Amino acid sequence: MTATTAEKIVKTPRGGTALKFNVAELRSAFSAVRDVVPARPSRPVLGNVMIGSDGTLSATDLEIRVTYPLPGATGPAVLLPHARMLAILNNCNDAAEVTLAVDGSVCKVACAGGRWALPTEAVSEFPDAHEGIGRPISRLPADQFTSMMGNVKFATDAKAGRPAYTGVLIEFTNDKESEYGKLTFVASDGRRMCWSQCEVDQDLDPSSTLVPRRAVDVICKLCGGRDAIQLETAGTELIANIDGVVVQARLVAGDFPAWRKVLPDREVAPSVAGVAPLLHACQMAAICTSESSQGTRMTFGEKGLKLAGKSSEYGESSASCELVEVGQQCELEINPGYAIEWLESLDRAAMVGIEAESGTTALLLRCDDAFTVIMPLSKD
Repeated sequence: MTATTAEKIVKTPRGGTALKFNVAELRSAFSAVRDVVPARPSRPVLGNVMIGSDGTLSATDLEIRVTYPLPGATGPAVLLPHARMLAILNNCNDAAEVTLAVDGSVCKVACAGGRWALPTEAVSEFPDAHEGIGRPISRLPADQFTSMMGNVKFATDAKAGRPAYTGVLIEFTNDKESEYGKLTFVASDGRRMCWSQCEVDQDLDPSSTLVPRRAVDVICKLCGGRDAIQLETAGTELIANIDGVVVQARLVAGDFPAWRKVLPDREVAPSVAGVAPLLHACQMAAICTSESSQGTRMTFGEKGLKLAGKSSEYGESSASCELVEVGQQCELEINPGYAIEWLESLDRAAMVGIEAESGTTALLLRCDDAFTVIMPLSKD
């Protein structure tokens, strides 16, 4: 057993169990599950994490569960208060080892010359993990998952009043024109919609899974520095396995709107602009917009794109953006924040295709396999 695992199990003088862990390894595990430990738990046991006899550390808030590999944790399961234990580990930066001695309802912790006696909850009170067999959705590189989700997740809206708008749709379809399947992530708040897609060389059944925004954030954070993510569903749960770190999340109830029906069905000559200059122009024009007057007017002409914002509170602002290609000439008004959020998720050196037809039809922006549709604001 290496120094990065629980190095050995010994008996305490009173018949309890003691484990020795590498401090950095245990701190990483506690930090990884931090986002699913409720600050004010509805049940005291949920403020704890469980070090299991199966070599894992688990935390849950009943909506999301994270199970983190902790090789060598092969003794009896024990619950530890997350906040206090993480505080101990954060204050033992110079120490190599930490000892946990479980004796009845108390866990005695020794590290870097410090001693703590932490009360523990009964292991039997900790919620069990779902044990169903998962149905595969797809597998892809972890950084690609994070990038694709970064193109869409901000478009969710917890205040929209419709459950479907609180989550991100993960959809897998079989492409009849090729040997590849297509994986698509979609999010909408009813006023704009964002989607990102990629081809995957996998022969899987079509699926449609609606994942809560918070679970998406937890998964994206855990993808950092890891290689691959396997997505599955089991009953009403999403199961994401990220190189051995397992996230189980309760799915959003209800159906996502028929999002393909929102896509503009038209033939419009697109304009093309760089991400960086278009983002800069939108940000400058948005400076004088307000909560009561959110609109930015976009005018596509022969000499480029002109943007203008105006509100009684803050005055007027204007900006211009050079177009690499000039498409349909028209004028429309949008909420600039929607364009800014989407553009901020892209590579600044990339190019954006802009489809604008009139002041009453949706604006479509495209950058490679990332898209957004923004509904125009009424002029009334």
